[in-house]
Amino acid sequence: MILDILHEKIHLINQALDYYLPGEEEYPQSINRAMRYSIFAGGKRIRPLLILLVGDLFSSPQEKGILPACAMEMIHTYSLIHDDLPAMDDDDYRRGRLTSHKVFGEAIAILAGDALLTLALEILSREDNNNDDCHYLSVYTKTVSAEVRLKIIAELSKAAGVRGMIGGQVVDLESEGKSISSQTIDYINSHKTGALLVSCFRTGVFLGGGDKDDLERLTACASVIGSAFQIVDDLLDLEGNKVKMGKDLGADIKLNKATYLSRFGLQEAKELRDQKFQQAIKLLDYYGEQAMLLQKLVQFMLYRDY
Repeated sequence: MILDILHEKIHLINQALDYYLPGEEEYPQSINRAMRYSIFAGGKRIRPLLILLVGDLFSSPQEKGILPACAMEMIHTYSLIHDDLPAMDDDDYRRGRLTSHKVFGEAIAILAGDALLTLALEILSREDNNNDDCHYLSVYTKTVSAEVRLKIIAELSKAAGVRGMIGGQVVDLESEGKSISSQTIDYINSHKTGALLVSCFRTGVFLGGGDKDDLERLTACASVIGSAFQIVDDLLDLEGNKVKMGKDLGADIKLNKATYLSRFGLQEAKELRDQKFQQAIKLLDYYGEQAMLLQKLVQFMLYRDY
């Protein structure tokens, strides 16, 4: 499996996350334990891996990308904590464990999500003052220009905000139980799920020093993947591996969510997923062997069973 091949990169990401998250015994313990509980709940680290693998297309040293990769994982995890809340999707389990609000209560879960989002922006904007013994911060501040670092902060902030993920979540919530157009479903998919994935690709291009054509090509590729990734999530909610997923299936049906499945049916959703996969692979072919691992990760993303 591709995640086994990428285990070294995942290990580095986890090491850095452990460093930047407050320790469980640091006061106030409740919020720190809640943050770490969700971060280390067994995530696949797909989004941070995308940042590193896109950087690899330009032979960018992976140490440059570890900090943005950690920030992205914090933002993603914050979104999952909030998604699981009773006011949102009301899920009891995530990755085979009780969701944050079931363990720590709704108030701490909300604050844990808030804390992860703000910590992501903090580490991206932190300066190396020689008192910080984290190698990745030193590499990031010394090898990535202030202009590029600011671009990355703006990129991730926009993707997580009202013009990205939150905008998609709002339309998703407001569309429950309604008959909506395919254009609205496209909006939900490209914003709720796709925006963060697009920002991963663009961040990798910024770190690697890609040119305007690279940014355009890889943004297009990520947009296709992001749309297909939400289709896969919808498929998994219907026919995924419940044990591997570690959560109950059928949440979309229970909430009467608007998805490609609900509008077009199972077969057409799978065909659309297949089309988008081929489009993404074709765009990545431009980078030859350098894109091999990235293509394998995209294949895993769109054909996984959990």
